[in-house]
Amino acid sequence: MNYSFWEKNFIESPVEITIIGSGIVGLSTAISIKERNPNISVKILERSATPNGASTKNAGFSCFGSVSELLHDIVNMGEEACMQVVNMRWKGLEKLKNRVGLKNMEYKPFGGMELFRPQDETLRDKCFSNIDYCNELIYNTLSLDSCYQIVENTRFPTFNNWSIFNQYEGTINPMSMMNFLRQLCADLKIEIIYGIEVQNILFDEKVLFTHGNLHIKYNKLIICTNGFTKSLYPDLDVLPARNQVLITQPIPNLKFEAGYHVDEGYIYFRSYQNRILLGGGRNLDIEGETTMEFGNTTNIQTYLLNLLETIYPGASHLVEHWWSGILGIGPSKFPIIHWHNDSVLFGVRLGGMGVAIGSYLGETLANEVMERLSH
Repeated sequence: MNYSFWEKNFIESPVEITIIGSGIVGLSTAISIKERNPNISVKILERSATPNGASTKNAGFSCFGSVSELLHDIVNMGEEACMQVVNMRWKGLEKLKNRVGLKNMEYKPFGGMELFRPQDETLRDKCFSNIDYCNELIYNTLSLDSCYQIVENTRFPTFNNWSIFNQYEGTINPMSMMNFLRQLCADLKIEIIYGIEVQNILFDEKVLFTHGNLHIKYNKLIICTNGFTKSLYPDLDVLPARNQVLITQPIPNLKFEAGYHVDEGYIYFRSYQNRILLGGGRNLDIEGETTMEFGNTTNIQTYLLNLLETIYPGASHLVEHWWSGILGIGPSKFPIIHWHNDSVLFGVRLGGMGVAIGSYLGETLANEVMERLSH
């Protein structure tokens, strides 16, 4: 990069807290810090023109876990840990709604629906038989009554006649959400510097080396790079996971509004401005989709197009746009909050639930770093 003296001096100027990553966690962390202490100086470094992981590339679901996902996570993590994560998601969504406002992120309270295909009969029966158990867990954790209800599926004849409805979920516009958070950062005098790709961290010297040969010194450093974390710090147990997504042209008289989940959450779809948005399917090729590379693959595109036909016959010929996003996952869906040393804090691995858990994680990271600064 051909930086001028002025640019170089501005980017390298020291601040009290430096954050890498301007996704929902990075922005939320910075905002929470400034809310605690308006006088503290905070700078966010972002390698792209927009957050480059999933914050502006997700499907816009305000959700905290379908029945099949809860049952899957309880087997993998245990009941207590699973419900702790669900609690983080719910608190994060409440924080996000209060901070951004429902109108500013186009929140639609139409609920979430878990659908079952004919081949999902065993999974369906397992979920239906555990409805009372899951409702009890949600009530004991979140104090929400009758979260999951078995309801008739009248919209999608190729799916099972019965589905599970969650009245407490909804949908958002993730770009509107992030634009509001960026504006809030500007109002709080938080500097967001784009086009800064950190390539190496010298932890002992407290220096960031970037593409373009900048040397940025830091005091406290918070790393919010989620699925891209291994490129900076390979030791943490977080892996990238690519999700592929499509959206159709507007379809007249499109008649569904909820956020829909299929196959333990690996598939999801919704409508937006009379378009069908459909994504997921990475469980078809876990190894191939464990990548930091954006793009679309023929096998998953074909799979999603075939699924789209079962949702709305003829819609596979109306696809207008494809994209992909990179999540941060691991053997547990518990987010990683890790101090590398007294100066460097990691907040990563959102488990595909960044919209839900991002604001909670940001608040937690802010509390952690402010506690260290006070000592």
